[in-house]
Amino acid sequence: MMAIVGCGSSNDSNSKIVLPSVQTVDESLRSVAHPEFVNWSQFDEKATVVRKRFVENANGTVVVTTKMWLDKKDENEVRVGSQVTVERPNEPKLENDVDIVRYPATFRLPNGMDEARFYLPSAKAVETGTETIKIGENEFETKIFEWEESNETGPMTVRLWQSDKIPGKIVRQEMLTKSSSTKTKEDVIELQL
Repeated sequence: MMAIVGCGSSNDSNSKIVLPSVQTVDESLRSVAHPEFVNWSQFDEKATVVRKRFVENANGTVVVTTKMWLDKKDENEVRVGSQVTVERPNEPKLENDVDIVRYPATFRLPNGMDEARFYLPSAKAVETGTETIKIGENEFETKIFEWEESNETGPMTVRLWQSDKIPGKIVRQEMLTKSSSTKTKEDVIELQL
């Protein structure tokens, strides 16, 4: 559960900061590194990644552009900003508000959760290979993961290319929702490290 707090930075009145809801912490649980903190903290502040997603089905194509950046970091947390723009057929472009999410350096691993599984993109994900992907002038070695999810319309297959050298780790993603023949493809289109 998340709570939206405040109005963010002084130069963006549409910003929101998203914080985890307050819950009782079981001090007996093991503290581990938060994977989002580990990934984002290796970059300089203002490091930015832009991903473009195309969602196609019988109704047309929806284009979703997500810009994420390292807003602030210290030894205790990172703050990651994001802004999403959605373009639907025959509708005006929708530019969502800026969100800021805080990731702590560590967190308590829930009882019964396998730490190795937690660091995967999904508990169901299986690593199936590697591939080098070029973004601009740079090449990134990626790990490929595949798995099947279910949503309100039924089974969905997912294939994800991931690199620890990219803010947010996602380099490419492909999904297929079988029942609606909805195809989704997302790629990094801009990177500033």
